[in-house]
Amino acid sequence: MEIFRIAAIALITAFCVLVLREAKSELAPIVALVGGLVVVLSVINYFSDVFSVISSVAKKAGLAASVVTLLFKVIAIGYVTEFSSSIMDDMGLSSLSDKVTLAGKLIIVAMSLPIVVQLFNFIAGLLA
Repeated sequence: MEIFRIAAIALITAFCVLVLREAKSELAPIVALVGGLVVVLSVINYFSDVFSVISSVAKKAGLAASVVTLLFKVIAIGYVTEFSSSIMDDMGLSSLSDKVTLAGKLIIVAMSLPIVVQLFNFIAGLLA
């Protein structure tokens, strides 16, 4: 199972970071970043599987391609925000991490507004 390999990579990275914090503290964040990237790149194939299933379901449901594209963008923004925020937390920059999280949330809300407007227009059309 792939999760065991990923967990092993994460544990080895964590151990290396702990050792480096005492010996060479300037290298510890770099090792943590590289370990995190290796973990994310290990599961990149699963993203394509998820996206193909979502596309298939959306096509069967008759959703417009623009809605599906927006959904993928929102998911990607969420993952990038979480990943970068976690890295900043690991580096002890929790204030900056909070700002990145806020920025990601605001971008997601702003990108979702056209869908919300369409939904309200649809509901208003049903009630009229």
